[in-house]
Amino acid sequence: MLISSRRLLVHHPIPGWPAILTSKLGGEADALAKAVGAIVEGLTFYDLANVAVAEMRVKVAFEELGRQKKTQLAKIEAVAGTQAKQVAVLPGIYPMDAVSKVECYVCGYAAETKAMPSQCPSCGAARYAFEKEIALSKAWEIAAQTDRSIAILLRASAAEVSPSTRTILEELAREDEGEASQADRQLAELRP
Repeated sequence: MLISSRRLLVHHPIPGWPAILTSKLGGEADALAKAVGAIVEGLTFYDLANVAVAEMRVKVAFEELGRQKKTQLAKIEAVAGTQAKQVAVLPGIYPMDAVSKVECYVCGYAAETKAMPSQCPSCGAARYAFEKEIALSKAWEIAAQTDRSIAILLRASAAEVSPSTRTILEELAREDEGEASQADRQLAELRP
């Protein structure tokens, strides 16, 4: 988005996106940017979480949730184009701060999760000194909450797009609602 409200001619590789942008996109382009952003944010979160967590059951859960988001991204890219990720608007639904950085519990050395070292460059501790302890119940709680929020966002976006795109966004919203219900069931099984 631009800071100024002045019009700027921009060539977009994404079909259906406007050739002229202002500080407010509005309409289908804005709705698609939000929808793609929600899915990209989810995929990014689950990929980072899978790397950052220590417990194997949590890794497996995050890996499966990430695969679901990757499948959803492929579906929305079929409508919005493969370049849609570049203009996606991340809504801030996922707790990215919890997984974007890791810290050595021995000396406190901090690193980006994407670049998590196999050995701490400061104190020499092994990779596991960086891994985070996230309970399996917390993983399913995050999945349930975020999937519900994304379903709401996708339904709102669906109201602003063409009928063919609306069908895809509504399908994705139903998938997220189903995934939220599945996460609730997993969470219920873990609680006494």
